[in-house]
Amino acid sequence: MHPNSPFTCMIILTSIFALFYLFSSYQPSMQYSVNFEETILDQINSSFPITFYHNAYVDYRFTPPRLRIFSLNQCIKPNKNFLLVDIFYEGVSEPTQMKVFGEPLEGACPSTYGPAKPCFYVAHTFFTDLIMTGGMTKVLLHMGSRKVTLSVKEINKRFEKGITLCLQPVYYYSQWQNIVLYIEAWKAQGATRFIVFYHSSTKDTKRVLDYYRGLGIIELRSWPSFGSLPSEIEAKNPKIDDSVFIFSYFLAMNICILDIKTTIGSIADFDEVMVPRNGTMLDYATREMTGTNVGALSFGNNYVAMDPSIYSSDFSGVSKPIFISKGGPSKYIFNASVIDLAQVHWAKSFTDSSKKSKGGDGGLLHLRYGFDPSKEKTVEKQFRFFPNNQKEHIRNMQDTANKIFNGSVPTFNSNFIDTLNDCVKQINKRGKTCRSTGGMCKKEMDKVNEWVYDKTEGIFLSGA
Repeated sequence: MHPNSPFTCMIILTSIFALFYLFSSYQPSMQYSVNFEETILDQINSSFPITFYHNAYVDYRFTPPRLRIFSLNQCIKPNKNFLLVDIFYEGVSEPTQMKVFGEPLEGACPSTYGPAKPCFYVAHTFFTDLIMTGGMTKVLLHMGSRKVTLSVKEINKRFEKGITLCLQPVYYYSQWQNIVLYIEAWKAQGATRFIVFYHSSTKDTKRVLDYYRGLGIIELRSWPSFGSLPSEIEAKNPKIDDSVFIFSYFLAMNICILDIKTTIGSIADFDEVMVPRNGTMLDYATREMTGTNVGALSFGNNYVAMDPSIYSSDFSGVSKPIFISKGGPSKYIFNASVIDLAQVHWAKSFTDSSKKSKGGDGGLLHLRYGFDPSKEKTVEKQFRFFPNNQKEHIRNMQDTANKIFNGSVPTFNSNFIDTLNDCVKQINKRGKTCRSTGGMCKKEMDKVNEWVYDKTEGIFLSGA
């Protein structure tokens, strides 16, 4: 055969190609396993440490409507780990089965925030768009031999004018005076509904909460212990109460915003009241968010103190708050029809991508415990808790306190909050320890008081 014949050249080229393929394709087996793993979808199974909030939500604010499930669990891989879900509809004999993927509510898992980073259990949301809507009766989660059934709640756009306040989990709470000021001040700003996630408090605090609940102003939502994992895997994983950041307030507040029925909502603690420069917050927020691309208004932090302190059960100092010259993180109010996911200090996302956050013309009045105005640099500001009739509101708060306690108003015991703060300091000193105040501080807190705990069962479900 002639060396320059076409057949000879073809053999040579084929041999070169084969050798090139052989050497270029030879790689360590780990490379193959990594690439192969990336193409595999992993179902969350019976050995996975996870517990679920007992409600699933059908969110009609999205088009198409969205199924939303909330959980506390070990970190997952977005777009890789999924729940196998059966969706049951009224009048339909066979359920619709779907793979539902999730993500951490905070955005990162583990958390990027120092005290939360070591926590094993992180708040997640699983969600998917729905093809069939209406008449959903229950959601069944399959995790191998484990199964969990969730009730269903429907979420629609909000048309009832007003402000709803979401309270992050109330735990070992003793400052009942804050609650009276908070409810009355926010009511004056246009608030009509308060959703309080409740874990524990003093008897005096619970008495105040029950008073306002009796008036139909407060709704108490149970937020008890997170419970246990199934016995087969419990010993292999940390206890949930001992490794979740501060009662998982991320989970509570994102569940709460779905339960808002008014046009405007906010997430603010019992020591935080947002006020506009003029008028009421409801009127101001309604003007700013109606027919505009504004989905949320942010208000700068103003630490305040009072003289006399309201912890003396004398509310007269409310008329002229003392402003401390220290900065702090802002808080916000939002259009409840378009809020999607919430962070503590800003709106993370909206159901309508055209909506934006904007700086508000007003301030956050933050009555942080422990500030002594005689030891702090102060500044003058014109913000007040009430938009008008300061004296009348103060007299009303004083009368309310007397009515709740039948004329025998209890004194404030600082030992309770000091004990809790000391426990948190001890956790921080350990380093690389989850600030899980629910489980890690219970023993110390039970030594100083007989707390009123919420012990409702069935709020968090792990399956069996």
